[in-house]
Formats: sequence, structure tokens, C-alpha cells
Amino acid sequence: MKKKIFFLVVLGYLLLGSKYFLESYVYATTDEESVAANEDSLSSNPSAEDKKMIFDRLYEEGYQLGEEDGGSEKPYENFKDGQFLNYTAEESQWFVMGYTVGYEKAKRNKEDETKAIEEQESNAGEQEGYQRGLEDYKHATVAYNPPQTPAKSKDWNKGFSLGYTKAIEIMDLSVKAKKDGHIQGLEGEALNMPDIYSADEITRKAYEEGFQSGQQEQVEKLKKEYKQEGYKQGYALKDLSVPSDLSSEVATAFENGYSEGEKQRHKDVRQEGFNAAFTYTTYHSPSAYQTNTRLLESYKEGFQSNKVANQLRKDAYEEGWKLGDTMTLPAKYKHIKPAVAMYKQYYELGQKKQRQTVFEVFGGLLVLISGIGAYTVFGRKRNKKESFNLEESAEGVGVK
Repeated sequence: MKKKIFFLVVLGYLLLGSKYFLESYVYATTDEESVAANEDSLSSNPSAEDKKMIFDRLYEEGYQLGEEDGGSEKPYENFKDGQFLNYTAEESQWFVMGYTVGYEKAKRNKEDETKAIEEQESNAGEQEGYQRGLEDYKHATVAYNPPQTPAKSKDWNKGFSLGYTKAIEIMDLSVKAKKDGHIQGLEGEALNMPDIYSADEITRKAYEEGFQSGQQEQVEKLKKEYKQEGYKQGYALKDLSVPSDLSSEVATAFENGYSEGEKQRHKDVRQEGFNAAFTYTTYHSPSAYQTNTRLLESYKEGFQSNKVANQLRKDAYEEGWKLGDTMTLPAKYKHIKPAVAMYKQYYELGQKKQRQTVFEVFGGLLVLISGIGAYTVFGRKRNKKESFNLEESAEGVGVK
């Protein structure tokens, strides 16, 4: 301790005595610049060559010693007793100058190295924390406080917390970015991303995805709307007229709607003809389709395709003729009103015929029963009269 105090006193004296000189060299960027500057200052001295040799030797000794102490950041640690006893004041200044430059350079190198390691550790932790934060957000397991790893350094854990927090903030922002992008997409405008979202890849992609989904939703809405318009146009059998300001996707939807509407109209007319066969037993052309040959053909096709009407008439009549009051129209025809009306009509005809037949049979039976009764009464009277005549004859014979 006394040793260091002694050196500090000596160095302090030397430094105060050569303040300007040291300031010119302590902060020199390289050793070569410091040496060159002193060579210039010694060149005017007649013994400059000798002084230069002494300067170089003392400067180098001081530099190496300062470099050793600077690496450990312990000033004057390697100074020896009597370090300056054989030096003049000027030579001591040279030694101290070399020491100071070496010490400061080594110290800076050490600090830079330590800082680089700390930054490396912090960056590694930040990257790890960032990825962990993204995963936790994805799985809805976000920690209130970022987890720490005791086995890692303080800088690593600090970086981990920073990365984890940054990931959560980015993901929160990405959710908002997707919503805002979706809204802009619905408006049908060109992509115009705010700077707050374009600065990060995750938020940028989220905004783009939202924009695309908004655009697609808007397109689907227009497709549905114009498909219905096309359907109405096709069902009315108007000439196809696609609006000129539609995109190719929406225009295709309009055309598809038109085609579906046209097909449905012919299908409905065929069904109309099919249903008419339940009402009429022979074909007749409806006046509504006289001017449209295609619809008339569809109507006729439907009428002629009905192969069940006649059989249903027969079945309904026979079912009505049978005893009972239940009408059983096949389920597949219960939703066709003309079929129901026809079936009911022939069912009732069957019932009427049944009642008429029963009445006729009952009347015949009544006549038959009446005849049999009359015959029986007449026979009894005849037999009684004959019996009376025989009795009278027998009495006459007895009188005689």
C-alpha cells in the first residue's frame, strides 16, 4: 500500500509537471502517432538521436507495463520499488506517457471486449425470448412476468425479458394490423399500409392478410349480389346483359346466375306441364306460352313425361270404391296440389259409385225379400182354405 502511495505521489508530480505534454499523448489514437510526435519534438535537440533511443526504450517499457495493468484494470499494479530512481524527470515523463497510453488502450480494449460479450449474451437472450414470446402468444400461454433462466448470465436473462416483451407487443399490434387491413380491404381501395405496421415483418404480413381477406369478403359479397341479379335476368328470359364495370370474377358470377335462372325457369315450366297432366287427361297448350316456343316445348315435355296421372286416377277411384273413409295418396305427390285435387276427386267418385252400388244391391235384396214374404203369406192362406173345404166334405158325408 505504501508502495502504491509512493508511486502515485511521484506520478502525480510528474503528470502535473508535464500536463500539456501528456494531454498530447494520452489520447493519441496509435502508438506510432505518439512516437512520431516526440520524434519531431526531439529533432531540434543536438542529442536528439540519443534521446530518441532512450525515449523509445522507456516509452515501450511503460507501454507494456501499462498494457498489463489496463487489461486487469488495476492501475500501477506492476510497478516496482525504485521504478523512477534512475530516471530524470524528463525520462520519467516518457515512461509515464508510455504507461498511460498502454493502460488506456488496454482498458478500452478490455471494455470493448466485455461490452461485446455482454451484447452477444443480451442478443442471444433477446432472440430466445422473442421466439418464446411468439410461441406463448400462439398457444395463449403468455406469462405475466417473462421466465428467467438461472443457468444463464444476467445479460442473457435481461435480453430474454426484453425479447419476450417485444414479441407480445408485436403480436398485439399484429392483431390490430389484421383488423385495420381487413377494414381497408372491404373499402375496395388499393393497399396503403401505415408505417407502424410496415416496420416489422409480422405486423406487415398481418396487415396484408387482413387486407386480402377484406378484399375477398367484398368480392364474395359482390359475387353473391350480382349472381342474384343475373339469376333474375335469366329467369325472366331476358337477353344476357353483364354490367361493364364488373371485375372478371364478379362478371362470371353474374353469368352463372343468369344460366341458373334460365335453367330454373324451364325446369319450373316443365313441372307446370307435369302438374297439368293431373288436371287434364289430354294435352292443351297454355295461352301464356304461345309466343315463346322454348317454354312451350318445356311445358309439353313436362306434360308428356307424367306417366303416373292415369294410374293415380285409377288407384284413387278403386280406393274410394272400397269400404272405408281413409284416402292414401303416395307421399311423393302430396306436395303437388293438382295431384291432390285429382286424387280426391276420383276418390270421391269411387265412394259415390260405392254408395250407389250398395243402394242398388240393398234395393234388390229388399224386393227379393218382399216377394218371398208375399209368397209365404199367400201359400199359408191357400193351404188353410183347402183344409177348410176338406172338413166340410167330411161333415157332409157323416150326415148322410
